[in-house]
Amino acid sequence: MILIPAIDLRNGAVVRLSQGDYERETRYATDAVELAQRYASAGARWIHIVDLDGARSGNEENLDSIAKICRAVDVPVQTGGGVRCLEDVELRLERGAQRVVIGSLCVRQPDVVCAWLETLGGDAIVAGLDVARTLDGQWIPKAAGWTEDGDVDLFSLIQRLGDAGLKHLLCTDIERDGMLSGPSLGLYRAILERFSGIHLQASGGIAKAGDLRKVAETGAAGCIVGRALLEGRIDFDEIGRWSPSD
Repeated sequence: MILIPAIDLRNGAVVRLSQGDYERETRYATDAVELAQRYASAGARWIHIVDLDGARSGNEENLDSIAKICRAVDVPVQTGGGVRCLEDVELRLERGAQRVVIGSLCVRQPDVVCAWLETLGGDAIVAGLDVARTLDGQWIPKAAGWTEDGDVDLFSLIQRLGDAGLKHLLCTDIERDGMLSGPSLGLYRAILERFSGIHLQASGGIAKAGDLRKVAETGAAGCIVGRALLEGRIDFDEIGRWSPSD
């Protein structure tokens, strides 16, 4: 498993949201490019960038910042937020991203994403699925800032995307996002028990170094860490420790 540092951008600034709520924003006094360079120097093998403005309104004001980060580090970047058409995917790839994370569209129009997977290949796309658990124990994907439920459960959606060539899945338990409440280990185990060939990126709830070990034990390929690194709860040395060269 590798640790994947996350940088969330809003109006070009580095921020974090609690449970995706734009009214519960924490802004950090650090430059996004400099932060990415620090992560790269610490040994990161990937950097994850979220365009919060794009996710909310579809604008492209953070694309220049993303392109600057891609040019400034010798580390591959994956980025998501605001992808609504194939041109959006291609634009991010042209700006230097190696992989594009697609969220709501996977939930709303999975057939469209399946077609992109067949066209671009599984290495160019990450399905970013934010999920909530129902009272009967089902995991339901959410769209549109978690305001819409998907038509099918998480596992049915993964199967559909996987049949089209999906390799990379980023899955977030929305109850834990930005809350430092610990990772959703049961969710990750359930995914990997059913889809052993998926490269799962765990996301949400990471608060301390011990959480990384627990996620690694599930078989996840990567773990997204944002707030815990920014606030010093996880030391930057952990990036290199969880970034093997092979």
